[in-house]
Amino acid sequence: MPEPTPSPAMQAFLDSLQIDYYKWHDGIGYDLHALRQLRGAEQQQAEDLLVANRHRDWREVEALAALATPRAIQALHDCLESPNNDVCLFAARYLKEMGIADCVEAVVVATLPRTRIGYGMTYALALARDYPGERIRETVLRCALHGNDDIRIHCAAMALHLYGVTEQEFDPAFPVIYAVGTQAEPQRRAAFAELCRLVGQDPARFG
Repeated sequence: MPEPTPSPAMQAFLDSLQIDYYKWHDGIGYDLHALRQLRGAEQQQAEDLLVANRHRDWREVEALAALATPRAIQALHDCLESPNNDVCLFAARYLKEMGIADCVEAVVVATLPRTRIGYGMTYALALARDYPGERIRETVLRCALHGNDDIRIHCAAMALHLYGVTEQEFDPAFPVIYAVGTQAEPQRRAAFAELCRLVGQDPARFG
């Protein structure tokens, strides 16, 4: 028997799975409107595809949240343990926004220190900005000292913002932001002490 012809919604969803450079660069996800129109066997097919690839990209997480079937929701829970930082962070955001589970703080605290530019840093700091609890603020500040070379400067800038020193998420008017980026530990610790003074924290607490 020949394969049934996909519905227009299914074809639109399948077409949207092809991510070219421009879609990647502009952060364009899959066709969620088409996905939500699927029913029956086509919805099952889409669900199977998304669940099987749930650790691949933030787009899978976004689509699973849009699908919102019991199996899709279970896959979102599974994504919290993903080795892909973007997947883990997006799953935490969607589970919270859907009112299913609030694990944003735990995920940001665990994930931010291991992120890098292009590997979850932007998403982790966005979650920190949107849900700035005390443990998250302290984690961001700690990463300004102990984080890898990619994230220290960005964490210092975000710490100033989260503690109410700056209105911008990255205010270049504060030289201390760049000073914590140095690889020389004595100078970095001196810069971190100045950063802590600005945000009203004791640098000794952060090792």
